[in-house]
Formats: sequence, structure tokens, C-alpha cells
Amino acid sequence: MGSIELTRAPCNQPLEVMAVNGDYGWDKKFESMGIRKGKHIRIIACQPFGGPVVVEINGSKISLGRGIASKIEVEVLASSSGES
Repeated sequence: MGSIELTRAPCNQPLEVMAVNGDYGWDKKFESMGIRKGKHIRIIACQPFGGPVVVEINGSKISLGRGIASKIEVEVLASSSGES
């Protein structure tokens, strides 16, 4: 399927982080949240009309504004056979 922005990814599907395009310290902020290349995440709340994106990573729930979420590129995985 190829990489897409996290804001365009489907809800409740396993995703793999392909790239994090943070600047001015956002790369370190993403790293501290556990969001880095190769990690498996899942969007657990799809808010309509530009609301936040809520993702699950390593058993934690994180709410991200759409501007920040758009800096994360993901790929939709075929199955949820495991998390890294």
C-alpha cells in the first residue's frame, strides 16, 4: 500500500511507523512517547471534523493533534500477529 500520514490511516488497523518527520525537537518528543520507525501502533479513536488522533502504542494511549500526527508516516499491516 505504501506510506501514508497517520491522519489518513484507517481506525483499528495495525500500523507500522515508517518515518517520523519531526523538527525542532519533535523527533526526541516522539521517541520519548515510543513512536519511532519500525514500531507497531493502532489508531483507537477516529474523531470526525479534525479532532485529535488517539493511538495505542506499547499498551499506552496517546492523543495527538492532527498537525503533529501528520508528521508520522505509517504503513497499514495485513494482520495484527504481534507488536514490537
